[in-house]
Amino acid sequence: MKHAQQILFVLLITIFSTLISCKSTKSNPADNADAKRVAAQVLAQFEAGEFSKIYQGAAPIFKQTGPEDKFVAQFQQTLKKTGTFKKQKEPSIETRSGNEFVVTYHMENDRFNSDLHLTIAKSSGGKFELAGIHEHDEPKK
Repeated sequence: MKHAQQILFVLLITIFSTLISCKSTKSNPADNADAKRVAAQVLAQFEAGEFSKIYQGAAPIFKQTGPEDKFVAQFQQTLKKTGTFKKQKEPSIETRSGNEFVVTYHMENDRFNSDLHLTIAKSSGGKFELAGIHEHDEPKK
């Protein structure tokens, strides 16, 4: 009987902890629109190969990951590998907190299906900036 009570106690604590951690964040539609606007600008710069502009317009936290020349070289190589994207679905947006948004683009071309995740942060001054970028490419079969 004592063992069953201990299991029940652990189960209740787990459920309680999960409920607390799942606290939802209300997203502001205007903030979502601003985050999508900045993400669309970054995507356009990416497709145009304007990697220095992406880096220069990014948030300070983004620039802490490394120098501009390495960022530019890495993404020039990525664009050369993937080529330009022909089909793009409407981006999805996830609000992580009141000031961080992840805009995901699902794209494809002749060789790859790709997901481009752009983390957009809203600074304390209200400016929306690129804070992170991650691209995942799956070769087409």
